[in-house]
Amino acid sequence: MKQELAMSLEHALVVRLGPQELILVCIIGPIFLTVLGLFLLRKVIPPDELKQYHDIAGPFFNTIGALYGIFLALIVASTWQFYSTTAGNVVQEARCLQSLYLDSDAFPKDFRDEARQLMRDYRDSLVNREWKSIRKGEADPKTTALLQKITETYAHFKINDATESAYFHQSVKNINTIQSLRASRIEDSGTGLIPFLWGVLIAGGMATICFSYLFGARKLHAHAVMTVLLTGVVCLALYTIVNLDFPFTGLVAIGPDAFERLMLK
Repeated sequence: MKQELAMSLEHALVVRLGPQELILVCIIGPIFLTVLGLFLLRKVIPPDELKQYHDIAGPFFNTIGALYGIFLALIVASTWQFYSTTAGNVVQEARCLQSLYLDSDAFPKDFRDEARQLMRDYRDSLVNREWKSIRKGEADPKTTALLQKITETYAHFKINDATESAYFHQSVKNINTIQSLRASRIEDSGTGLIPFLWGVLIAGGMATICFSYLFGARKLHAHAVMTVLLTGVVCLALYTIVNLDFPFTGLVAIGPDAFERLMLK
């Protein structure tokens, strides 16, 4: 369901708008337009005339609402799973870096000191630099270079005994895992739902809300309240998808806490 985009409209909204502005665009704006549409419709078609559509509109509204609700729930669940997996990968990446740091104790002092300093620099660069760049779906060049330096340092190490051999192979495994998880993290930071799915979500929401216009409540304010509640629920679900779709941006952004807690002394 995910597709990598350099900077999709959805991604641009999340990156460039603050939480309050995003709420305005995703929730308040659509609610205002919905109420305005209802008001204009009631000006053209009186509520008594709308009553003739109740027998037909009811079953159609129930069917469309049920289908759209199921589809919306599947998208929300899928997006939450994507977000949760990304958060778990960040924790695993930090654990691998911690293991790599601790395992370096088995190597000679000169190599250990060099490797550990590179790991500290890598952690600091990741927290202070890369976590800002991945909001835009981009890797930080300095952080990439530091990880490459760590890889090269281990690649040039010469094993002297069986103990070093065991720790060396485990360290190489951790480095490969860190590289893989980092690549996944950067890719996840710039991916979102494909435009086709967003088209279906928006079209389905509009159809569901427009069908609610056909129920001609005699009092406009009562009809408006019901329409606002329906629109609010739909828009809140879409707002949730937008926030979870890019896990390093927005209200629920995944922070570098797992790396800040590392004991790299």
